[in-house]
Amino acid sequence: MKKTVFSLLALLFVFSSAGYGASTIFLRITKNLQEKAELVILFGMKEDNYWKDLMKILERDLGYSGYFSITESLFVDNPAESKKKYSTEIMLTGEKTADGINIRVEDLLEEKTLFEKSYKRQADADPSYLAHTINNDIVFYFTGKPGMALSKILFVSDATGKYQLYCIDYDGENMARLTDAEYLVHYPKWLVPNREMLYVSYEGGWAKLMHMNLTSGRTKMLIGEPGLNACASPCPATGELAVILSKTGRPNVYVYDFEGKQKRQVTAGNSTDASPSFSPDGSMIAFVSDRRGSPQIYTMTKDGYRVSRISFVSGYSTSPAWSPDGNYIAYVFMNGSSFGLAVYENATQETRIVNASLGSEDISWAPDSRHIVYADMKSRPSSLMIIDIVNGEKRRLQSGKANFFSPSWSNFY
Repeated sequence: MKKTVFSLLALLFVFSSAGYGASTIFLRITKNLQEKAELVILFGMKEDNYWKDLMKILERDLGYSGYFSITESLFVDNPAESKKKYSTEIMLTGEKTADGINIRVEDLLEEKTLFEKSYKRQADADPSYLAHTINNDIVFYFTGKPGMALSKILFVSDATGKYQLYCIDYDGENMARLTDAEYLVHYPKWLVPNREMLYVSYEGGWAKLMHMNLTSGRTKMLIGEPGLNACASPCPATGELAVILSKTGRPNVYVYDFEGKQKRQVTAGNSTDASPSFSPDGSMIAFVSDRRGSPQIYTMTKDGYRVSRISFVSGYSTSPAWSPDGNYIAYVFMNGSSFGLAVYENATQETRIVNASLGSEDISWAPDSRHIVYADMKSRPSSLMIIDIVNGEKRRLQSGKANFFSPSWSNFY
């Protein structure tokens, strides 16, 4: 796959909003995702627990982003003086203000200020939110892509002895159980990130698509047709859901609105169609079908036209997931006795194998269109992992004595 070049429009937006000239480092991070920029963090303030925690979280967030390699982070009396001894590429300094902190990112090689913004500290607030916000602003400035530090991931676990739905921060913090069902619940999907979700409930012994408001805790059945009701893929841009229903006998792709009203049946025939994934603009759907013998990945318009196969790396491919920026479709393929991860680039129609032995059919994109969360089913018990599709780096999100699987990242805002 060719190295990704972010769109000119995104760059122009970033330049105009920041008000600073582009540096060599800025352009390199923007155009060459495989190369990390070395970064030093200096805070010019008294070291107390709040600012110490904020620095630690910010350092971790920037490292997790995949764009930066943090070489040092420390508190100093005078950042302007202390930075002179460094020959690193980028310097991030934080100086305390009357009501918070001023963050400045500089290109030391070209002596340019790349980013500067002041942030208010909320009284008695946890430093995590502020650190995550700073990170997301910096990532967006450098890349034109949303940061992922404020995002959350839904998943299923049997930690209580029964399958329940949970939510966790992108960095593995603040895990919370969302359901206490006596029946099987599965396949959670964000409808409104951090506020509303969809999931499959087997209450009564059959699969129904449910809606849950996380603020009030109220649930309602969204789609409950005879047979299978599953595999929901929301598209906020159009207010539509692509779902799989078997009410006519064979599983087919349908489109519903967010209120649970059918708009159209998209596929029909003797094949088994599954796992639809809306493109971010709602114009296209990726899906799985065995219409030519074995399960493979196809794309089509949301009305079912221009059907095209995109997977050719294996005799079995499944779980397509359209990236939030619309550039890629990730999918899982059978590789011997394991599952691998492939990424198809829509512009070039090229496919790159990211990992040949991922060991999972459950994948979901981060908001930055760079990271994917998946369930590592090779581990016992199963655990949640995050992989960087650019450099292949992995980190474990959650593991323990229970099984963790079926993750769904809040990859749109």
